[in-house]
Amino acid sequence: MDPVQSIIEIAGPLLLGLACGALFRKFVYPRILARMGVFASWVTSAANTWVLVGHLCIALGVAAACHASNAVATLMWLHEHLPAPPFALTQELLHGFFLGATFFSGYYLAMFPSSGSEEAQAGTV
Repeated sequence: MDPVQSIIEIAGPLLLGLACGALFRKFVYPRILARMGVFASWVTSAANTWVLVGHLCIALGVAAACHASNAVATLMWLHEHLPAPPFALTQELLHGFFLGATFFSGYYLAMFPSSGSEEAQAGTV
């Protein structure tokens, strides 16, 4: 695979995820927090940030495992460890998982709180 094509393949879904996450955080997230009322403190807590870190790590792990450079090894590992998959595991399917995981990596990065005061203001809106 051409290095430029590989960079575009990674940067495209990552930037799309960053844009979608930033738009969600700017326009939808404050409305959700306002409707939650008292329970908004649960969403803006530090524990929720650690859950977001966990989701980001999982998405990065899936993206790394499903990238074209690791697809054959991942397929071999899956065929060894899965008893009988209900669908055919192919490199195209892994490529789809790679694109989805790359998108969600960007989305989760955009969802990180930028400051404590921003979270406090969003919870009181």
